[in-house]
Amino acid sequence: MKIKFAVLMLFAVALPVSLAAADSKQLLPENSRAVQSERTLRAASLQEALDKIDPIQRDVLDIEARYWAWDIQNLKRVTYAELSSKSKRWIIKPETRKLLFAKIAENLDAGSVKSLTLEEREKYDESRKQIRLILSPGKGDTKLINSLSLEYCIDLDARYWARRIQDGEKEILDNAKNTWPLTREMRRKIVTAIEAKLKAENALLTKEELYKHDACNVKIHGEP
Repeated sequence: MKIKFAVLMLFAVALPVSLAAADSKQLLPENSRAVQSERTLRAASLQEALDKIDPIQRDVLDIEARYWAWDIQNLKRVTYAELSSKSKRWIIKPETRKLLFAKIAENLDAGSVKSLTLEEREKYDESRKQIRLILSPGKGDTKLINSLSLEYCIDLDARYWARRIQDGEKEILDNAKNTWPLTREMRRKIVTAIEAKLKAENALLTKEELYKHDACNVKIHGEP
């Protein structure tokens, strides 16, 4: 059955405001006080960020639509409906989101979807990197990144995650032990630091510390 454009209206949602913790691949639960605080601190610049992000997203919209349509049709990791539901947390303007899903529907309705070329994939990946740097500007602050010690970054990162665990996200520690993309030694240091922080109450990161935490993610994980 063809996906009609009208179906898209059923999935129209308000502008998402969660600046997801992309490095851990965690979703942000609504009931976490730490997450709510982070959103509040970042919210003032969200609209400005969206205005910068939108042209980048529009420039690769056809590529992204084919990327998702091919995934839905061939890899079957997600259905159209599931993707639409997940997109409620995406950082994207509502009108751009509607246009993206209209294009995904058009690709699926057309039948066989072509996979992306290497050039298209590289362009799409570069757009994702540009958007990450807009949402987490500290990741692009080379001078700050170089000035922060690894020990400071591990301590700050551990405090950030320990506070979220203490606010109810119990799965974070298990994910840190098993799924975070870290070297074995770095994983050991991060997990040990988090476990140590959990022995006491942890203060929320300030706006300045969140900026440094972005920079620390590069220090800990490598490329932004």
